[in-house]
Amino acid sequence: IPSVVSHHRRDFFLFCFFLFIFGKICRYMNNIIFTRDIRADLQLKLADFGIADIFVLVDNNSRNFCQRSFEDFGIPEEHIITIPEGEHHKSLESVAEIWQVLSDQGARRNAVLVNVGGGVITDLGGFAASCFKRGIHCVNIPTTLLAQIDASVGGKTGFDFNGLKNEIGSFAIPDWVLIDNHFLATLPERQIMSGFAEMLKHALLADEEHVAEAMQVDFAGVAEEDFLKLIRKSVAVKAAIVQSDPREKGLRKALNFGHTVGHAIESVAIRRGLDIFHGDAVAYGMIAELFLSVQKLGFDEKHFEAVRKFIREKYPVYHPVAEADELYELMLHDKKNEQAGVNFTLIHKPGEFDIDNYCSRDEIFEALKQI
Repeated sequence: IPSVVSHHRRDFFLFCFFLFIFGKICRYMNNIIFTRDIRADLQLKLADFGIADIFVLVDNNSRNFCQRSFEDFGIPEEHIITIPEGEHHKSLESVAEIWQVLSDQGARRNAVLVNVGGGVITDLGGFAASCFKRGIHCVNIPTTLLAQIDASVGGKTGFDFNGLKNEIGSFAIPDWVLIDNHFLATLPERQIMSGFAEMLKHALLADEEHVAEAMQVDFAGVAEEDFLKLIRKSVAVKAAIVQSDPREKGLRKALNFGHTVGHAIESVAIRRGLDIFHGDAVAYGMIAELFLSVQKLGFDEKHFEAVRKFIREKYPVYHPVAEADELYELMLHDKKNEQAGVNFTLIHKPGEFDIDNYCSRDEIFEALKQI
């Protein structure tokens, strides 16, 4: 009898623990609305702010797609701030431009900045809103897959500086995030695949079933309701990790898997004006960092080869953007580094990972050869 009681007590405590974690995730995601009717839900959420002035930040692409909606909502032309699209415009100059319009138009502290676009727009707009008058309201409407599953959770904002990706930024949680995958029907395939790299990363951090599901996705149906369910599942993985470590002091570093190498590749691409998307760089980075996982943590080599094959089939052929020496020097600037060397998140197996793995120069050079 004691063993049976003990067993049931264990199950009861496990049940309570999972309820606690689920509640935490729900509370962290309660500002995220997954919708199939973005106009109706946006109208409801904007009504929560009462008589506050509404400003909208867009790039050229999202402005063209949403211009009629702005008119229907009665947003004056002078309250629409347009930034040229592209990572090259994720800069302090763009942030200053946003502040200039807000200031010129007399935005008060109860104003609302609605950021409509990809991760560049939500990062810039979130940072600008968090600082203007020490913080105004912010609503994000991510229109790319990358922004919907990555920029939607966690409150990371900022911009590139001195040729380094996301060198300046802050944590600022938006009031609301509205995710509607109808937007994805307007995107080219490369944009979809850029976002999918983050979905694959979330799957590797979750479990083997999630990885298998991700690698069997029907990319022709990204605007369908079933794909919205996959987006919700991916967002939940990130939310669970972020909730446990909002300020990236420990566990949240897991979300940088693939990004230590990926950001180095992307930083070189930014400097040289090369056509590499964020997701491309992260996908290549995951190959290198999975190889390090094989070498240092015993990640299954067959699983590594399967993921590498998938990435090579789905993403553009990788042409080295720089010599290994240059990429390594950039990795030394990574924000996760707290001692000499380069810090990586590595994976034992899907769902089991280790943060704070420092790898040698020779190990990193060998991993770069695997891309």
